[in-house]
Amino acid sequence: DVEIVDKIQERALIASKIGEVKRSKGEEIFRPDREKEVYKKVTKNNPGPLSDLALISIYREIMSGSIAIEKALDVGYLGPEGSFSNQATRERFGASIKSTPFTSIPEVFRAVDSRRCDYGVVPIENSTEGLVNSTLDMLLNSELCIYSEIYMRISMHLLGFESDLSKIKTLYGIRIANSQCKNWISANLPNIEIVETSSTAKAAMMVAEKKEGVAIASKIAADIYGLNVIRESIEDLPNNTTRFLIIGKAQCLPTGHDKTSIVFSVADKPGSLYTALKPFFENNINLTKVESRPTRRNSWEYNFFIDFYGHEKDELIGKVLRDLKEKATFLRILGSYPANEPLL
Repeated sequence: DVEIVDKIQERALIASKIGEVKRSKGEEIFRPDREKEVYKKVTKNNPGPLSDLALISIYREIMSGSIAIEKALDVGYLGPEGSFSNQATRERFGASIKSTPFTSIPEVFRAVDSRRCDYGVVPIENSTEGLVNSTLDMLLNSELCIYSEIYMRISMHLLGFESDLSKIKTLYGIRIANSQCKNWISANLPNIEIVETSSTAKAAMMVAEKKEGVAIASKIAADIYGLNVIRESIEDLPNNTTRFLIIGKAQCLPTGHDKTSIVFSVADKPGSLYTALKPFFENNINLTKVESRPTRRNSWEYNFFIDFYGHEKDELIGKVLRDLKEKATFLRILGSYPANEPLL
């Protein structure tokens, strides 16, 4: 243990010197590309018996502490404390980084844009409920970039003080969480009044304050607000996963396994969308998401949000994007960042 402590502190001193170099060059302190390289190296040299996941968890906290030495980062997230966005922030940045809750997704974007926070963590889509439109709208109207992504398994729990379901009159929860548990709610709480809240953590907070009703939220929210877990894992579908984005002002460097997000619009005429997407097929570029959203300029005009594998700085991707720009009436590159595989 003494040797481990000495080596961790030695590593931290080196990280501090690296931080000075980064600051002198105006580079980002948090580097998802370098983080990915460290995890790859650690797992490649793992002889066991600790699992790769265990080693990654250990190194996440080592790097979190090192980043805190390099620079006091502040990461904004959709709060309050105990929300799934808070949990995603902790899982990605570790416990040593300061994190600040905000009451809405636009507020998280404004905090990063004004440099009140260095980065922001916002939900973008759920595997069962689809896209978070507020995040899409803010990506379209903001100059911030997608810097990284996080996939996190989501498990919903019924929290409160009353364990007898027949005595519960009110359920608090965010719309998307209520929807993910609608079959369980219908079967077990058929006549309950549902009160929508701004987040799962807010639902837990309200139950704690009112001392009545139940909330659909995470176990971390139960710990924070002093609630009992009345029923575990009440979501209707297993493997429920939410994808979060880390937003910032910088572009992440290529890693060799990246993803790019863009938004564009095309002329309202036959074949325009097909023509715009054809170069992706011709160059064997895999599209991982295609979504449309009203432009709000004219009725029945749409922006198309797509994700695909590759980095903007890759020669092939650059060529395809230049081709798309010629065919589109509008194009914005939302960011290129290390691809994080969905949880299966």
